[in-house]
Amino acid sequence: MKRLSGTDALFLSTETPAWHQHVGGLTVLDPSESDRFSFDEVKRTTLERLTYVPKFRWKLKEVPLHLDRAVWVQDKAFDIDRHVRRIAVPPPGGRRELGQLVGMLMSDQLDRRRPLWEMWYVDGVVGGQVAVILKYHHCLMDGISGAGLAELLVDLEPNATGPALAPSEVEDAAPYEPSDLELVARALIPTLQTPRKLAQYAWRTAQRGVTILQQRNQNPMTLGVAGPCFNQGSVGPHRHSSFSSVALADVRTLKDALDVKVNDIVLGLVSGALRQHMLRHGEMPEGSLAAQIPVSTRVADETDQTNQIATMSATLATNVDDPLERVRMIHQSTQSAKILTEAVRARKIQSIGEVAPPLLIGLASRALWASNITERFPVVANVVVSNVPGPPFPIYMCGAKVSGIYASSVLLAFAGLNVTLMSYIDRVDFGFTSDPDMVEDPWDIADGIPEALVELMEAAGLGKPTPVHDPFDAADVTDAADAADAADAQDH
Repeated sequence: MKRLSGTDALFLSTETPAWHQHVGGLTVLDPSESDRFSFDEVKRTTLERLTYVPKFRWKLKEVPLHLDRAVWVQDKAFDIDRHVRRIAVPPPGGRRELGQLVGMLMSDQLDRRRPLWEMWYVDGVVGGQVAVILKYHHCLMDGISGAGLAELLVDLEPNATGPALAPSEVEDAAPYEPSDLELVARALIPTLQTPRKLAQYAWRTAQRGVTILQQRNQNPMTLGVAGPCFNQGSVGPHRHSSFSSVALADVRTLKDALDVKVNDIVLGLVSGALRQHMLRHGEMPEGSLAAQIPVSTRVADETDQTNQIATMSATLATNVDDPLERVRMIHQSTQSAKILTEAVRARKIQSIGEVAPPLLIGLASRALWASNITERFPVVANVVVSNVPGPPFPIYMCGAKVSGIYASSVLLAFAGLNVTLMSYIDRVDFGFTSDPDMVEDPWDIADGIPEALVELMEAAGLGKPTPVHDPFDAADVTDAADAADAADAQDH
């Protein structure tokens, strides 16, 4: 019987109607050079490729009374039409219209009676393009695994007949669906052990707390408490997406010039965009904002698709005027955070999802949510910033070239903004997920990313940023198609 891991189960237990735990994103496709691209072909190919990712045919079987973690079982009534659907974006089909559509689809929870994913084929995108919106529950897999899934669904060349990757070696779900009585019987012993496991968890958590205090005393750059900001409060059920892109070459040039890491430059761009947004809206706090940064704990060549992530927090130095000094402070903070994270991880501790039954975790989560406790205590992060490496080469879906990849992810329960970026070929695509009731102008923040790049490049004496192809600009799409046609004509 394939039971959810503790971390995977935690995403289910803590989910509320307002605090969704699904992730996904938008992929923009240019079908102008494909004679086989269509909705039917995308659906057929997706169904064919599910052989490589068996988890997308699994559904949940909950334990009665939530006495133990749910198990995965095969959905014998699986129907691809329940998961791959078609929709059109309102004209003119630009980035703002797509952002509203992605936000609308991300505002609804997934149906737990079926495999926890959806794919939407979107007609009417500017420049004759098509978009695909993928949405899956975080308990199914983490962001790195999700990127691997995308690699299975797409191709390395326009006329590929199969994926470049081998079938997944993930252990399959149970071939039968256990009865409620069997699940309750299996849950009795773990439930009786809960008081002992909670006591052990409390002791190890206290030891971790001591380690954190020791590390912070040794290193003053280790993050303290984040300042309050415009997007702080209990999140609601609605979502909005916005996007922007910069050249990967510029990020790397800045990294080398300032002798920092790529992640530090990325955080510097987010910091600059947030700082300018707060200045324009008169919402600048006294202290600096801070970011929560997911870190993959997956080892190389590991095929397990369960969630394997940890988090660290770092300052964004939004209260610093000088953009170069801002990046240096971010670098010092991330280096200190890495040391702290390694020290904390050395004191191994089980996920609370493995210690307490979903019943207790769910009750505690709903009680905390109802009491608005997150608004009464200081927080250690105001925004999530996640960096997912993407393919450095062109990829295709049914012959259509992918022209942009923009992720959408989970908000913190007390902060209505998530920034998830993915590198693709020569660019970095930023996807912003926000609560529209907390972040009134998400496009101002998205547009602030290239503005922050200009500021950093000028301050470092590196000239102007490199232009990037904008899949939402009709003229840019036409120019790219004309250039491709010219190249083909020259080859012939």
